[in-house]
Amino acid sequence: MRISRAFTRTPAALAYWLLARHLPWSPRPGGAIARRVRGGLAQRMLDRCGQDVNVERGAWFGSGHGIELGDRSAIGLDCLLIGPVTIGSDVMMGPRCTILASRHETASVDRPMADQGFLPDLRVTIEDDVWIGANTTILPGRVIGRGSIVGAGSVVTKDVPPWTVVGGNPARPIASRR
Repeated sequence: MRISRAFTRTPAALAYWLLARHLPWSPRPGGAIARRVRGGLAQRMLDRCGQDVNVERGAWFGSGHGIELGDRSAIGLDCLLIGPVTIGSDVMMGPRCTILASRHETASVDRPMADQGFLPDLRVTIEDDVWIGANTTILPGRVIGRGSIVGAGSVVTKDVPPWTVVGGNPARPIASRR
C-alpha cells in the first residue's frame, strides 16, 4: 500500500517548521548534519525533490505544495518561495531571495486592494544551471532560462533568455554567456 503525499507532508512540515528551519547554516558547525536533515524533510514536503539538494536555514516554502526542486539545487538562506515554483537541476540561490507566483487582484478602484482577493497563480520556472544572486525578487509567471545568471538585488519582471546575465531593477540583460 502506498502512503499518500499529504499523509507524509504534514509531519515533515511540522518537523521542518519547529526544528530543522532553525538548525545551523551549512558552513557553520553542525551545518552538514542540518543540511541533511532539511534535505530529507524537503524530500517529504515538496511536490518533487531531487537528490543532494540544499535547503538552507530559514528558507520558507509553506507546506511545500506546488514547489519542485531539481537535483543538486539549493534554496538559499532565508529565502521565500510562494508557489507554484519549478527549480531545475544545479541551481544556486543566494540568501534572501523572494520568488512569488501569487498575485493580488487590483482592478477595482472602488474597493481596497486588500479586499479584492487574488488572481490565479502564475508558475515561476527556473531552468537548469542558473545562479540567482542574493536579495533577488522574481515575479509571477517568469521563466529564467538555462545557464543564466541573475545579479544580486535584481527584480525580475520579464523572462530571462537562456545563457543571459541580467541585473538591476527591473532586471535587464548585461551580457551573454555564449
